[in-house]
Amino acid sequence: MNLTNRFFATLSCILLVATTLMNGQDRPTISQELDGFLTPTAAIFSPDGRYLFVLNHSQGENGTLRSQSYISKLAVKEGGEVVPNEMRFVKNLTAPIDLDFSPIRYANIPKGAIFLAYGTPLVQDEAGRPMRNLSRVSIGIMIIDPNTGRQIKRIDLGPNSRIRLKDELSLLSPSSLCFDSKGNLYIGESGVGGHMFERKQLGRPGIWRIEASAVEELLNGHTPRGQVDLIRTTSLPTDMTFREKENMLYFVTNHTQGRPSGSVFRISAGQYQGISSMQTIVRDLSALTGIQIMPKGRVLLAGNSGELMFPRGKKDTRPLRFRPRHEFSSPGKIALLQMKNGPIVIAVPEQSSEQSGGKGQRVSIVTLPAE
Repeated sequence: MNLTNRFFATLSCILLVATTLMNGQDRPTISQELDGFLTPTAAIFSPDGRYLFVLNHSQGENGTLRSQSYISKLAVKEGGEVVPNEMRFVKNLTAPIDLDFSPIRYANIPKGAIFLAYGTPLVQDEAGRPMRNLSRVSIGIMIIDPNTGRQIKRIDLGPNSRIRLKDELSLLSPSSLCFDSKGNLYIGESGVGGHMFERKQLGRPGIWRIEASAVEELLNGHTPRGQVDLIRTTSLPTDMTFREKENMLYFVTNHTQGRPSGSVFRISAGQYQGISSMQTIVRDLSALTGIQIMPKGRVLLAGNSGELMFPRGKKDTRPLRFRPRHEFSSPGKIALLQMKNGPIVIAVPEQSSEQSGGKGQRVSIVTLPAE
């Protein structure tokens, strides 16, 4: 081998080793596995990144259990370590679904207050049977002080309430909730269970878009006169997130008839122009449970298969690769935080207990290098 060939062979080996080391450093790591939760279904970081809130949804064989769910509050240290702060921060909840923090002040509701979507018609009674009399079932929004856990206000938006979201339509079975930066509120509606109430209602899956002025009217106990639209979807909305840089709402839907399949869409947070303005990101995947947007705009998904993944093309994904290989136990709605010192922290609630074949009801903390 002459000197030139030997030089290039040596250079290739150096580049290969360097690439391998760099790839190893770029891999995600499971930095923590936090126990002590009860079917954790959703996680969200506070706007200042100092806290992680986790929804614990207590369920029986025939529906959610009344007044047995709660919200956990955990502190996030400067290096990204997550430690318990108050595991039962808000107690005695029934079917907590999703939460977000108000980006603006609404009358006497301060900026940063927790808005919690709660309620379902699928409730188990004290004898362990599905509840037939739903006259006492409340479905709506609860506003909570994020510092004390005190309930500020509760608004019943379900069929038993005198308030209507639009025309004669109520909130039936919320699946997700988020705000855009202007204070417009979005609530995912699965449309399940409308026939179970005395005032029967045809369930329509979609996303409620409630303008900020209409949110304030709801907080005052009035049927809103401001702009309220139901963005119709052909499948059940599961999770959503808003990206301020694009002024876009990203959301996940799941088709549950036949083979479960998930899709991801986005829509402008401006004035709703109908279903034609909906853009497809990826479709016909396996069932999806959560969505977040990475700092540089990549879509990150959680799948019922136990993987975190990125869309690749319109009908495929690329998994977030761990070494050794790692799968999550029935991941729920994931949370994402960009740390000031660079790393990205992802909180993954895992719902399956060891008794049901999972790894325990816990929250795994994933750490990624900065993009």
